[in-house]
Amino acid sequence: MPTGTRSLMLVFPSLEDPAGEAKTGSVIDVIGGPALVPGTDEVPVIVWFWADEAEVYAMPGAAFTLWYGRAVGTGVVTRIVDEVGSA
Repeated sequence: MPTGTRSLMLVFPSLEDPAGEAKTGSVIDVIGGPALVPGTDEVPVIVWFWADEAEVYAMPGAAFTLWYGRAVGTGVVTRIVDEVGSA
């Protein structure tokens, strides 16, 4: 991600098809940092999803792949914040 973009797709395992996947768009804000840096481990972020359907997949413990034209990282949802003021 040489451009330092905050907009990425998150890919979750499909709930309907074990071999499938569900992609959802997001904007990612790094907590205490300006941008995601490839190769960095355990980066705390806040993810803002483009579509409400993401709440079906983004549950605590759910693993996902960061997608930017190809897989560029992985992550795990640690908690859900329902309201912007709670972040």
